[in-house]
Amino acid sequence: MSHGSWDRKDKKKEVLARRKWKLQFLKSFVKKHPEVSITLVCKTYNIARSTLYYKQKQRITDRITETKVQLAHIFDPYYGYRRISYKLNTNKKKIQRIMQICSIKAYTRKRKFRKPWDTNFAHMWVENLKKHMRIIKKNQVWSSDFTHLYYGNIEFYLATVIDEYSRKIVGYKLWLSHEKSLVIETVQDAIWKTKISPDILHSDQGSEYRSYEYLDTLKNYGITVSMSAKSSPWENATQESLYWKLKLEIGNLNRFKTFEEAIEAIHLYIYYYNNDRIHTSLKMSPNKFLAKCKNTAKSV
Repeated sequence: MSHGSWDRKDKKKEVLARRKWKLQFLKSFVKKHPEVSITLVCKTYNIARSTLYYKQKQRITDRITETKVQLAHIFDPYYGYRRISYKLNTNKKKIQRIMQICSIKAYTRKRKFRKPWDTNFAHMWVENLKKHMRIIKKNQVWSSDFTHLYYGNIEFYLATVIDEYSRKIVGYKLWLSHEKSLVIETVQDAIWKTKISPDILHSDQGSEYRSYEYLDTLKNYGITVSMSAKSSPWENATQESLYWKLKLEIGNLNRFKTFEEAIEAIHLYIYYYNNDRIHTSLKMSPNKFLAKCKNTAKSV
């Protein structure tokens, strides 16, 4: 690189430094002498009036928004900038900028447990019907899955059924074993609560979902079966996201004094998930989304 280019860079830095010093001096001068006309000062030094006000106003509004963001982070420490922007009804880029300045980060979990040996099992004949489907109404497609939880030496399981349209948990069961009856009764619980059967019920290819009893149960209710490909958890992303967030936001279950308190915490979280927790895809909770759809349909 030539010496000329270095000289040009140095001159540019010097010009920017002088301009910055000039603005700081004029701001302090106008602040100390309120009787002086700001318009006259700007004309004299050939600068825009906005340069004397913009940053100060922005700093004040940032402080107000910063306080709101810090309060939102205290009450919902697992929210990122998108969910906080929906909660505060503010531009998400502004929230992202303030969170970066204040070093506010959403709490997250470590890498998920993987099962590499699962890739050796044969694929099920059932296809993934929701892969290229456009979901336009509630109870069109449900998804089902279960996960394991721990309290001390007790290992138990949570099975859930989610409506893919509204992201609402329409049915769930807690058991001490992961038998096929767990997933069957979870589906029956969802049908009993909603008083309707979905068109399609999607799941992974776990042994519980491959059982003849489970497939016959869906057939009796007139439900079409859909399954993800082997070792493809992203094809059942709604369920995977639920369990990821549940384990993150509930935290270590051993902090509860008794096993009953841990079970109660899971029930309360599912209520919170359906009624209060903001979903990025919906920009609101599932029940609020369903209520909004219902009101929209009535007005039409």
